[in-house]
Amino acid sequence: MSAWASRKDRLAAILFLILAALFLGRALFPPSGQALGAHDMRALFYPWFDYVQAELAQGRLPLWDPYQFNGYPFLHNPQVGFFYPPTWLAILLPTGTGIGLYVLVHLWLAALGMFLFVRQQGSSWAGALLSALVFAFSGFVGARLWAGHIGVVATVAWLPWLLAALSWSVTRKTLAAGLVAGLPLGLAFLAGHTPSFFYLLIVWLAFGLYLWLGEERGPRVVRQAGLAAGLALGLAAIQALPLIQLSLRSQRVSGANLDFATRFSLPPAHLTTLLVPGFFGDPVRTGYWSVPVFEELVYYIGLVALVGLVLGVARRSRLSWFYLLLLLSGLWLALGRYGALYGVLFDLLPPFRIIRAPARAAILYLFAGAALLGHAVTAWQQAPAKQHAQRLGRLLRWTLTLGGLAGFAALAATGAVFMALHPTETSGRLWHQIGGYATALIVVLLGGLLLYGWLTIDPSRQHRRRFLFAGLVLVTVADLWQFSRPLLQTESMAPPILWTAAKERLGRTTERILPWGVPIFDQTGALQVGLASVFGYQALEPARLLALAESVPDPRSSAYDLLGVRYVLSSAPLDQYTAGDVALEPLGTAENAWIYQRPRALPIVRLVYEAEIIPDSAAAVARIHQPDFRAAETAILATEPPCDLGPTPTESGMAELEVMTPGFWRIRVETESPALLLVAETAFPGWTATVDQSPAQWQPAYTAIRAMCVPAGAHTIEQQFSPTIFWIGGGLSLATLIVLLVAGWRVRAGAGPTGDRP
Repeated sequence: MSAWASRKDRLAAILFLILAALFLGRALFPPSGQALGAHDMRALFYPWFDYVQAELAQGRLPLWDPYQFNGYPFLHNPQVGFFYPPTWLAILLPTGTGIGLYVLVHLWLAALGMFLFVRQQGSSWAGALLSALVFAFSGFVGARLWAGHIGVVATVAWLPWLLAALSWSVTRKTLAAGLVAGLPLGLAFLAGHTPSFFYLLIVWLAFGLYLWLGEERGPRVVRQAGLAAGLALGLAAIQALPLIQLSLRSQRVSGANLDFATRFSLPPAHLTTLLVPGFFGDPVRTGYWSVPVFEELVYYIGLVALVGLVLGVARRSRLSWFYLLLLLSGLWLALGRYGALYGVLFDLLPPFRIIRAPARAAILYLFAGAALLGHAVTAWQQAPAKQHAQRLGRLLRWTLTLGGLAGFAALAATGAVFMALHPTETSGRLWHQIGGYATALIVVLLGGLLLYGWLTIDPSRQHRRRFLFAGLVLVTVADLWQFSRPLLQTESMAPPILWTAAKERLGRTTERILPWGVPIFDQTGALQVGLASVFGYQALEPARLLALAESVPDPRSSAYDLLGVRYVLSSAPLDQYTAGDVALEPLGTAENAWIYQRPRALPIVRLVYEAEIIPDSAAAVARIHQPDFRAAETAILATEPPCDLGPTPTESGMAELEVMTPGFWRIRVETESPALLLVAETAFPGWTATVDQSPAQWQPAYTAIRAMCVPAGAHTIEQQFSPTIFWIGGGLSLATLIVLLVAGWRVRAGAGPTGDRP
């Protein structure tokens, strides 16, 4: 039996790979310059991977991005995924092709992981196959790939693996098995999407509690889970430590509140989309007409899975209760501001204050619904067919009847509200919703009949039984794909025309650019064309830089003078700012790009001989905008500089930028008196400074840029971004990897469930 099961398992793995390739279609190998996905692929991942390729080609690690947010610690951002092995597909191969293969790998991992986990928990081969298909090809996956959220898909793909590893280690009992079980947990973190990992961690802890409550497993579960968590932390240290450093200085942490944390909650009306996924349309075929961020609200697991949920309730077991509680908890959390649970956890648990987007908690629903399908099907398979045929038929009839009535009621209620709010748009959209409802009824009817026939047919009639199961698989895949697969689009990843026009007009320049009114998804164009922008598009934005830059909402603000902003780039004319003493000077218009020059921009490297000490950041920023503040002559520091400044010489000193590459500045300085050298780039831990090759200290100026003392005379100043935190994290990760290899060898050398030799 084991040999036959092993062969069937290999067939399942091959089937998952084939289906994943068919699901992606032409997005697997897109034309040159194109890639799978919409805004976040175009605005984040594709430019990031291109930048990594370019930096590595120059022989540099891409530690620093000088083109966004006035300078940004690039590899501190976990979504780049530089330390996550599958990411290198997109780094070593042509970017679009590498991204397609990256997604293929994770769809396959998601399906295979769910298949193995459900099998491990006692499900049949057929039940596990259905669970795997639901988990890998759900509406959630389609919507995330449409949005370009490949990091979310990659992170969630590890969920069944880390649960299966924990269960396996508890069964094996050995210390080595506990350590090996931390591998998928560590990889899930390195995949890069921390908010999704947080929800994976919730499921992992809940499953650990489920195992802990099992017979005679309590202490063993705690030990094995502790070992796995320790190894995962060590393995991920190379990314976790920089992430903590970045998070503590980000606007997301400093600005956390309940309103922020509950953005992108799941509106109760969107529970309808669990039955009819296109109830509010979609951004590809029909248009989308509900609350923004379509991709955050899609968690369709298919109607066959929902029928499986009913079957699971009808034949309850300890494991089905676990799945049901997980499923309901995920939906309740996903309601966010529309339900009480998220607010309670926001007050009690700090991570809920910064994760944002409560709708993502529906990942729990996605996983539990898929796993429950396999478990429920298996429970009905194991009962004698003749004994449960009548009960199963009655159950499916009631499910279809009540589901139809409930769906009709939801359709009528939502339609009535929509008619009241949008009386001129009701007709077409209501017909669309009726069509979706009718399709759902057909799928439930067809899927229910196939499920009934397959579960009740005489086991001796193998050919007909296999035919019915094949039909059930086909209906399951068709139901999921008819919604998910059209969402997969390939797009051009060329830089926004706005930025290419600016590059043509300005050429190569180290001067800072202020994108004014530029859409957020176009901000990364600065990185693509090599222009230094004050702003950018990242999840973890530098708090102090933005507090300074946005302190006065006017492109003529003094804050932009201090940041060395010479040019303003806009997608619309800024005539309201072209009059007065500090008026913007138009430089030209091309391809819907309006380019202006700012008259008072200060040099990006300069010397000053006076400083005001203002420890409070808010007060320091306010001082910048006071009429008597002399920005060209005075720095604002939080603490006293480690040198005496001045006196101000009769002839101003000179600071000349000789070399500037990402993460490195060389500046030649001549001054008659000790001075402060100001470098208009973001201040962040990890920068080192030298004066004539001797180490020197630097400190923040104006809360956000770098300043350092320069003695009188002629000197060469170098500043380099070489954060030791990567060495510390890398050392921990390397040591952990060695431990993992030894533990893996011990597990492989062992025998029997406890790993002991016979």
